[in-house]
Amino acid sequence: MVPARLVWEDGQDFVFRDDQGLPVMVPAYDPVLEDFTEKHRHHYDDNQLGFSGVIQVVQVDQRTWDSVDVVTRVKDQLQKQTGQFYAEQDEYKAAALKCYNDHGNPDITTGCRDYMADSKRIGPAQYDDGEGRVVRVPDKYRQYLCYICPYQQSYINVELRRRKGMYKDPKQANIFKRAR
Repeated sequence: MVPARLVWEDGQDFVFRDDQGLPVMVPAYDPVLEDFTEKHRHHYDDNQLGFSGVIQVVQVDQRTWDSVDVVTRVKDQLQKQTGQFYAEQDEYKAAALKCYNDHGNPDITTGCRDYMADSKRIGPAQYDDGEGRVVRVPDKYRQYLCYICPYQQSYINVELRRRKGMYKDPKQANIFKRAR
């Protein structure tokens, strides 16, 4: 066992202490923690990890640890987050369908009047990088409500596939004309 400490490459050293001021003792090497830390560094320098919130390790006493059913809590949190994900996904689908209906169910001949417009973008066009700089989101990473709209799925994607020659079968080549 060794004292629990954080040592940065630049020489900074921090020792964790218990309520009586004594060093907290931990195993000399924890391969799971080492693997976790390396996977979640995200190219940050050592002095940016830990206290800045990139990796947060919380110290608790053994009695508290034993009293909490960790597995159940983690499962509950994962289930809650999964539910939120699907709720947000359904929200976008409903918004895309409402937009499609509001525009009179456009097709390839009529087109959509605000297809891929900034008003249909999901998320911000720029963000703060945490160091005071504003970074513009490149166009190729922008997401639009139009991507999940029936207009995109039923007409645009089919037309793009047709232009790429993906409908080689003569019966399939006319599927786009029959869909109108």
